[in-house]
Amino acid sequence: MDLLRHKDIGFLLCLAVVLLVAFSPIGHRLDNTLFDLWPFEQAESNSDIIVVEIDNKSLSALGRWPWERHLHAEMIHLLDQAEANQIGYNVAFVEPDTSPNSEDHLLLTAIRNSGNVVLPVFAEDGKTIIPFRNNTVPEGARLGHVDVEVDSDGYVRRAFLYAGIDKARWPSFGLATAGSLETLGQEGRLPGTRSPEAHMGTKRKWTRDHEVLMPAFTGPIGIQRYSFIDVLESHIDHEIFRGKDVFVGIQATGLEPKFLTPGTQYPEMYSGTSLAAGLHMSLKSRHILTPILPIWGLTYALVILILGYAAIFLTGYPLLIRAPIVLTLIGTLSVPAFAIHFGYWLPTGPAAAAIIAMVTLYFLKTLFFNDTRKRSDAITDLSNAKMFKETLEIEWEQCLIKRIPVSVILIEVDYFKRFVDTFGEERGNWVLARIGPILQSHKRKTRDLVARYEHEKFAVLLPITPNNVALSIAEKMRAEVEQLDIEHSGSESSDVITLSVGVATSTRTMESKEDLIEQAKAALAHAKQSGGNNVVQAEPETA
Repeated sequence: MDLLRHKDIGFLLCLAVVLLVAFSPIGHRLDNTLFDLWPFEQAESNSDIIVVEIDNKSLSALGRWPWERHLHAEMIHLLDQAEANQIGYNVAFVEPDTSPNSEDHLLLTAIRNSGNVVLPVFAEDGKTIIPFRNNTVPEGARLGHVDVEVDSDGYVRRAFLYAGIDKARWPSFGLATAGSLETLGQEGRLPGTRSPEAHMGTKRKWTRDHEVLMPAFTGPIGIQRYSFIDVLESHIDHEIFRGKDVFVGIQATGLEPKFLTPGTQYPEMYSGTSLAAGLHMSLKSRHILTPILPIWGLTYALVILILGYAAIFLTGYPLLIRAPIVLTLIGTLSVPAFAIHFGYWLPTGPAAAAIIAMVTLYFLKTLFFNDTRKRSDAITDLSNAKMFKETLEIEWEQCLIKRIPVSVILIEVDYFKRFVDTFGEERGNWVLARIGPILQSHKRKTRDLVARYEHEKFAVLLPITPNNVALSIAEKMRAEVEQLDIEHSGSESSDVITLSVGVATSTRTMESKEDLIEQAKAALAHAKQSGGNNVVQAEPETA
């Protein structure tokens, strides 16, 4: 725990944590968690979006999948007659109908007559699959890619507004159904983080561009949903489709993969069509975020680390110095909220790791030093008088039980008050701090204890130590302190800092540990009265 005493080592530990999180999957997972927990303003229910579901009810009524194409032609014609604004028909007509009674011409005619149909496009074995396997887009239709990005934890949070083989040329299905940038209110600027791959022209590779996050998406909740069969058989009023953006897609179990989104209020997985409708809703309501590159998240974490470490660990500095640091830190902590306000998501995983590391280190440091303050002296780093007395209590009991000697050395700096009066209290503390390590260096075993006993006094507890050994140790301590050659013009025993030392050892006739201390004090008093800078042992007849 000694590292907690060194601020630079603590900072390096926190820095190591930040870098580990930033350059490992931990950072991505932590950022996802923070993204899910962030209190985003939720998008209001959008009555301009309708999902027509090819559900289990429709399959029961119209037969097994795939259906005859005249059914799709009828649905497109019906929605067109109802004056739907946009029709996102998320059904992959992968192969042309080559049967003698082909109905492709009915479907293609319905698409051409509508002129507002969006069909899905995707990749297969490095090739772009366009509906009906044509090399050109069907007349009257637009294409939107239906690629779904799933994070490592199985949730869908992000989407790519453009994707395609070699070049990200196809808009996402939700974007294609949303119309122009002006319709989206984006003022000529498409949101999303640009991908370097979008400009590299990698051969036969699915390339994505304009990455966005959807914080307000909670599945099709708030979007009107109707069964395909109910719409087709006019069980509902077709007027509801007037001026609306309509998505038609598969919701029935087992036909297409389904996905989870964070923050969903119900245990339900959502189809690709529902995800496209959610992206469409987020784009129109402008509840969409552009993720900022991870390097800026790391930079932000380093700034938080520097400011936070300074604010927490420099608490001993004057308020005028700490106040600007704290205010700057508070302002910096609000940066993610400002970024969200302007439509950006700053990766906050490394910054969160920095905060957690700093708080943990500060907590450990506080616990350590609170415990240390109870048992040690802040100036000399030696044990304090309380620790000395507690240890003496234990050793005295062992002395009585095992009949082993215990020696005590009491030490006082000669004429220390004069030194402080002459050179100041700070210089006096410096002297005490210099003496402490010398006394500590003469410990022979872990049970020996050196403590600061009073202001200019020290005490040394030597268990299992006879009187002659204690005297030898005391003399070495006195001599080494004198050899420091610290000037002390006010001393009457020498012109340098010296010590007066009293030594006492337990005897069989002693009744208590207090008697041992009194003998050591008497010996110390005798050493001072003799002019200082000497070692005196307790009188043999009283010890």
